[in-house]
Amino acid sequence: DAPGPVLKPQRCVPDHRTTMRRQHLLGHLSLLSLALAANGEAAAALSSSSSPPPPPADRGRRAFAGLLAGTLSSVLFQPFDVVNTRMQVAPAAARAGMLRTASAVWREGGAAALWAGTVPSAVRLAGGIMLYFVFLGEAERAARAAFGELRGAAKGALDFALGGGSRTAAAFIFCPITVLKTRAELGGGGGGGLLAQLASLARREGAAGLWAGIGPSLARDVPYSAVSLLLLRYLQQRLRALGGIPEVVAAAAAGAAAATCATVATQPADVLRTHLVMAPQDKRLAALPALSALLRQRGAGALFVGSKARVCRRMLMQALSWGIFQAVVG
Repeated sequence: DAPGPVLKPQRCVPDHRTTMRRQHLLGHLSLLSLALAANGEAAAALSSSSSPPPPPADRGRRAFAGLLAGTLSSVLFQPFDVVNTRMQVAPAAARAGMLRTASAVWREGGAAALWAGTVPSAVRLAGGIMLYFVFLGEAERAARAAFGELRGAAKGALDFALGGGSRTAAAFIFCPITVLKTRAELGGGGGGGLLAQLASLARREGAAGLWAGIGPSLARDVPYSAVSLLLLRYLQQRLRALGGIPEVVAAAAAGAAAATCATVATQPADVLRTHLVMAPQDKRLAALPALSALLRQRGAGALFVGSKARVCRRMLMQALSWGIFQAVVG
């Protein structure tokens, strides 16, 4: 038989309508893939932003640094506070000066008299500095999240505000302990432990006794901390710029210098607070009448009595506290 004709495969040529459908389908698929990718990125971003931030790692270190600094400061530097309080209350001690007053206190009661009020002082300082360091860290973190990294005058204003604000809560909470400390330094401490003394004070004088001198206390502590932190941060930057100075040494030196300036500026409020705390309950005046009476009786010089002893104590205490803070927290 003769072979049949060879059939060539026919090439299928799509018509115009088929080509349009294919291009339309490919366009839909590309848009869908882009939408899925964008949706995945948005979901990942939303998940990361809504997850709670981890707890700050330095919170515990700040608390430990404050407890350690406050405890050591109260034990090492309490005699300066005793001498300062004696000079503010007794005109004869004010005329005698810091060293003679310290010598007189030693003759009266030995070392126990110079370290009178150490227990309430340790509770107040350890708790107060701990709260201050922790509050300051939280406030700085919140301010950084709200305003970003500030520089220049804005940074200085923020340090001033954070320093004063962080001290306010600590000063108010520990005011009853401060009342006991001041009275113990003048030999007026009650018997029993710290809690028993607080309960006795509350029964005798109520809330007015527990928070005696709270106005001058805030007028002393809040500006002190505001000015001190502002100067501390500024001086630390200047010392770092010199180079070659260890961070702990720079922090201690800046703390001492800042404390000196802030202490002198707030000494009148400290004198007024002492007079309000030591006044008998039935003769206790408000802050402004008490200030007027003090100026009439002893003159303007009375507002700076004891400043040398308080400057020495605050300078050493700030150097120790910020040195420990830098070593522990960094």
